[in-house]
Amino acid sequence: MLIPQLYLNNRTKEAIKVYAKAFNTAVDSIMYDPEQEPETVVIHAEMHILGQRVMLSDYGGQIVNPADAVLELVAAFEDEEALKQAYEIIKEGSTTITPLGPVFFSPCMVQFADAFGVRWCFMV
Repeated sequence: MLIPQLYLNNRTKEAIKVYAKAFNTAVDSIMYDPEQEPETVVIHAEMHILGQRVMLSDYGGQIVNPADAVLELVAAFEDEEALKQAYEIIKEGSTTITPLGPVFFSPCMVQFADAFGVRWCFMV
C-alpha cells in the first residue's frame, strides 16, 4: 500500500477544513503535539480523499515552489460538475499550472498548487 503524506507547514488544521469541504469527507484521526499550545500543531492526521487514505502533518515540510514539485495528487472525478464544485472550494489562494478546460486525454482538467503548497491535478 502506498499512502501520500502531506507536510503543510503549520497549516494542517486549515487544510483539513478545506479538503473536507471540497471532497465531502471528514478527518479520520488527528493527533496534536502535546508540548505545544493545545490543539494547534498537528503531529499526524488522516483522512480519505476520493477513497484514498491521505496523511497530513505540520512537521517535516519545506516551503518550495509547488509548480516545480516532482509529485502531484491526481483526483479523478466522476463528472465535470463534481470536479468544478471541488475546484471552486479549493482554488482560493491557488496558483494555476494548467487552466480548467479540455485536454486531449480528458474533457475537463485543471492543474494547480493550492494555498497550502500541494500540487493537484483534477480531471474527469
